[in-house]
Amino acid sequence: MSTITVSSRRTASRFAAVALLGGVLAGCEVDNYMDPSKTGYFEFAPTTIPVLERIDVIEEAELPFAEITQPTPEDLIPQSEAYRLAPSDIIRCEIYELVEAGMTDISVRTVDQSGQIRLKTLGNIPAAGLTLEELKQEIVDRLRATITDPLVSISLEQGRAYEYTIYGAISGTGMYSIARDDFRVMDALALSGGTIASTMDIYVIRELPLTELVKPEYDRGTGTSSKEEVDRGTSSTSTTPVDNVRDIEALIQDLENTSGGGSPGMVAQDDPGLLDLDDVDPASPAVGTTAADTAPDYRTAPGSDTESGGYRFDQEQEVWVPVGGGEQMVEMMLPIEDDAPKRSFATRIIQIDYQRLARGDSDLNIIVRPGDRLYVEPPLTGVVYIDGEIGRPGVYQLPVSGKLTLSRLVAAAGGFGPIAIPERVDLTRVVGNDRESTIRVNLSAIRNRTEPDIYMQPDDHVNIGTNFWAQPLAVVRNGFRATYGFGFLLDRNFGNDVFGPPPTNIGNFR
Repeated sequence: MSTITVSSRRTASRFAAVALLGGVLAGCEVDNYMDPSKTGYFEFAPTTIPVLERIDVIEEAELPFAEITQPTPEDLIPQSEAYRLAPSDIIRCEIYELVEAGMTDISVRTVDQSGQIRLKTLGNIPAAGLTLEELKQEIVDRLRATITDPLVSISLEQGRAYEYTIYGAISGTGMYSIARDDFRVMDALALSGGTIASTMDIYVIRELPLTELVKPEYDRGTGTSSKEEVDRGTSSTSTTPVDNVRDIEALIQDLENTSGGGSPGMVAQDDPGLLDLDDVDPASPAVGTTAADTAPDYRTAPGSDTESGGYRFDQEQEVWVPVGGGEQMVEMMLPIEDDAPKRSFATRIIQIDYQRLARGDSDLNIIVRPGDRLYVEPPLTGVVYIDGEIGRPGVYQLPVSGKLTLSRLVAAAGGFGPIAIPERVDLTRVVGNDRESTIRVNLSAIRNRTEPDIYMQPDDHVNIGTNFWAQPLAVVRNGFRATYGFGFLLDRNFGNDVFGPPPTNIGNFR
């Protein structure tokens, strides 16, 4: 009986030893429960998870004021069109026998801010918005009352109507003239001194006035009837009187009447300047309208037809919940107000990936049209703050190249302290003028790839917290620190009692 008992005990001891060895080996592939500050994914299966640009539970979404589109093939086509005069243009006018028989009168005039020039015996003549040929014909018509067969020559000395504006992360911001029909975005960047290598996006902004009040005085009371005029953002002269203020619906109705009864649309379908209303998805805002005109008054709930994937913050569970499979949802960001004011411009914004453009993607090197605004988006600048149970608390600069996430900030600050609890991280973010919000973030879940990481914004403040059990766990860890082989750390206060006093050579010199 005793032999069986001894054998059973030996078997149990062997099984316990194997189980202990297996547990030790398996511990290499599980999280370190003895030290909560050690976090990570530590799995063989690769995973992909988005990074949040905005925390919807504390940050309001910026309402879109215009549709951001990608370059189209039509944006690459140069357009040869007659030059139309604008204020500050300098023209040269030669009229045969205007003042004296057999003599040619030469006048160099600047188009004033009202769009007119003043000539001898003719007085003020409207010039802005006209081509040189149209201005010549206007002068000829006025001269027929005094000269039987007028001989008139009009030439452009200095033109400023075909200009564009470039600003942002660029060496030489300002207004530049468009030298030729095939003037492109890379030409504009080179002319203004270039941009930094870390630039990500360039935005080409094109707009069309929708009310008379925002038009120049010389251009008020005109309509828009051609593709070239829409691209240029101006319109030809017309004698049809209109009201000083017109809404979008009235403008569209007028354009339908002038288009010969065709399908409604602001411009022709092949127009590269603005989108045709027929080609716009009914679910997206139309050209010249705000998101308030088309967006619903509610946030899209998970499982709806408009769901596009991403993450949202569940306020009841206080965790990030996956929604769909990929990107943040625009519809769930913020309710849309019904009383949004109507806009004064119909705007189209073309987004260009500068990194692809710089590497030779010519499909992104679109034509720069007169009146375009080129915005070279600069990298995010500013500082972030981190303190609490962190290795190196302090102020950190946002990188010029790349983006800083919360997890990367902790790594740059020296990692967690010995009593840090990654589940207790406070993120404070500025959300408006003199307003800031704080949200608790589970950095352990972020590093375990079950919650999305968050991009840092200027003036973000991160506080790494702890709890009651963190200090006792740290004491236990320090008590089991191995030093030599499998021995344990020996307190130096008792070292002399074990090994005796240290040897000394004082007084032994001969």
